Amino acid sequence: MWLDFSCKKNYNTCSISNNWKNSILEFLRNWNDNTSTIVTSTSGTTTGIPKKIFLKKEYMYRRATITVDFLKLNKKKIKGFLCLPINYIAAKMFLIRAIIFQWKVYCIKPTSNPLKNIKEYFDISSMIPIQVSFGIKNINYIKTILIGGTFISKSLEVKLQKVITNCYVTYGMTETAGHIALRKINGLDRNRYYKSFYDVIIFSDKRNCLNIYTSINSLIVTNDIVDIKSKNTFIWIGRYDNIINSGGIKIIPELIEKYISIYIPYNKRFFISSIPDDMFGEKIILVIEGNPFTLKIPNYIFFGEKKYFKPKKIFFITNFIENSFGKVKKKEIVKHIIMKK
Repeated sequence: MWLDFSCKKNYNTCSISNNWKNSILEFLRNWNDNTSTIVTSTSGTTTGIPKKIFLKKEYMYRRATITVDFLKLNKKKIKGFLCLPINYIAAKMFLIRAIIFQWKVYCIKPTSNPLKNIKEYFDISSMIPIQVSFGIKNINYIKTILIGGTFISKSLEVKLQKVITNCYVTYGMTETAGHIALRKINGLDRNRYYKSFYDVIIFSDKRNCLNIYTSINSLIVTNDIVDIKSKNTFIWIGRYDNIINSGGIKIIPELIEKYISIYIPYNKRFFISSIPDDMFGEKIILVIEGNPFTLKIPNYIFFGEKKYFKPKKIFFITNFIENSFGKVKKKEIVKHIIMKK
């Protein structure tokens, strides 16, 4: 389905007997109505409990324009490729940018491999890591990709060094109307740090978790552990609420994921967690999506203090459980693992 925002078409009157298309048109009707806010839901991943919130259209408009300015996109004659569900804040913001700058957007039904049948070039798209993984053979059809929603593995990041597409990892959430920082992960200008936008103030609290002020938002306190390098750059380390206490040693699972991801196929989703243990209290486990295969992780990466990082057991799960935002429900998956033991 093509949406051409350079034409004065009234999408308020459009109706299509198709679920995902109708959801997009319903959002466009909401955006164009006389209300000042958009009702949306948070995933609860970054700030805690999932909840419905009201985002001001004025604020969403400003966030959308800042992203376009940051990426230095040609503001006219842009072709966008939308392949995320419209309940994602990333999809909403993608369409708002398109409306503001009169882009032409091709929308497809969200799948894990949206680039499978792609036949033409596009200027920009937003995707989650699994979509990038499955579509990597055709990724050069997209000039710029914003990758968000969840952790991107080191192995996928290495793969993306070989493509000409400009790849950015995003940091943001529903509460901030999408991303407030970007990190370029390939090309000569790739960087280890997220760079926040000019209207954002960042600092860390006593937990070393990121706190955010934006030009319109009040303070947002996250559960993301970060290392702040300057007033507008930071490294994302992991989640405070995921910390594992194994034998009195506090371990951030995302750090282990970073160390071992290079040894796990780039198109395989995985995560580090823990299960109860009589001796250590919690025992580190590695959970991988898909059928079992032989995994070889060299012992030398667990040398010294990293010896505590070594997973004691590997579990293969056919299909990960996800919430409505496509986020992996790690705690529920681990609960099922424990129940089967």
